Amino acid sequence: MPFGSEKEFVLDSLKKRGGIVEEEISTNESVFFSGIKFAGHNTDTVLISFFDNQFAKASVYIKPPLESKAISLYEGIVKDLNSKYFITSDSFETYDFPYEKNDGYTETAISLGKAEFSSFWKFSNSNKIDDFLSVRIDEGLDIVVTYEHGDLTQKFVDRIKEDQSLDY
Repeated sequence: MPFGSEKEFVLDSLKKRGGIVEEEISTNESVFFSGIKFAGHNTDTVLISFFDNQFAKASVYIKPPLESKAISLYEGIVKDLNSKYFITSDSFETYDFPYEKNDGYTETAISLGKAEFSSFWKFSNSNKIDDFLSVRIDEGLDIVVTYEHGDLTQKFVDRIKEDQSLDY
């Protein structure tokens, strides 16, 4: 789905792919789906964000079949995206003490927020702010793939900050 697509089109497209709207946690700007396959993987959640009725951001949460498969699933998705777009130079694997690479506790370190696996792709365009694609492993060991339209996402964030600052 192209960024900027109308909300109704995006929602209908995801429903046709078997997506079920999670009404109790969705808002007008952020719609949560369950039941969607993404690149052949079952997803826990797909979060779609809109700014002024335009598709701005999508985050796909993929649960590995076993916690011990999280890193290999992450690496496979990064490899697929490198093949589709370009090989990113922005891939990171970092550890905080007392954890270190190949110590046998990587999944534990990730779940405690003591290790991070993330990759980013930047796409320049005619917008003021570049579009981004990222993949990371979250603390629940889900693989999170996020597509962001730079300008629309920034406007979305700015609006949230403005709404929150009204209390001051």
